[in-house]
Amino acid sequence: MWNFLLNTLSVAYVQLIILCLFLWYFLAHRKDVRMPVSRVGIIRMIVLLLIFTYFLLSWASGIRPALAQAAVFGMFVINLFFLYSLILSRLERPYRDALTAYCGDPQNRENLDDIWSTGKRFYYLRHFFSSIMSGESPTRFLHEVTIGRIRDDVQACLRQHGLTQQFISMKGMIAYLEGRLGEEELLPPEFKEVVNKELQDFQKHPWVEDQINEYLKMALETPEKIHNPEWSLLLEKAKSANKAEKKL
Repeated sequence: MWNFLLNTLSVAYVQLIILCLFLWYFLAHRKDVRMPVSRVGIIRMIVLLLIFTYFLLSWASGIRPALAQAAVFGMFVINLFFLYSLILSRLERPYRDALTAYCGDPQNRENLDDIWSTGKRFYYLRHFFSSIMSGESPTRFLHEVTIGRIRDDVQACLRQHGLTQQFISMKGMIAYLEGRLGEEELLPPEFKEVVNKELQDFQKHPWVEDQINEYLKMALETPEKIHNPEWSLLLEKAKSANKAEKKL
């Protein structure tokens, strides 16, 4: 069976037919308005088609059998890349659907869960080879890249629907604190009432909200611009605590 498969894939005409099927799929794929179209991707496809054509013409020119087999192998590698792109596109479609559903109904938590589950599958595969060559833990690399890309995609989708608010904002933080405050059963009701009133009063000041949102945006997008004077104080306290432990 494997010999039959290898012999079939070693035929240049078979590789040409496979390429035509991939091209048909990608042309139909471009008509889907949900999927983003990248100019870089189009240029890459054109370059690969030119290389494939070169291999095909080399094979058809009557070169030595060894070089002819090398040309067929080159066509096979290009088709493998197109297969990888096809799998990526199949994983990206449910992710884009989840983004559209969430932006249409941001209050539904299930839509957000769908974004993270489908987005992780898509971006993990998309950046898999980059994670291997990154020089650090592939799992950590994929996790960090995926979180950043999904967050940016959600923010861009919300902006397309006219929602200019940040994905992570002060109102979201206040809502999170209020939810955690309501779930705590060990805290006395008087304390909950005081903290809840303080949270409500804190978010009434537009200037404070703007500054906190700006800080959160800077922390997510341009963290190199942040300088927190308390970091030096925390470092000094940590050094003093270490010295005290060594003396003991």
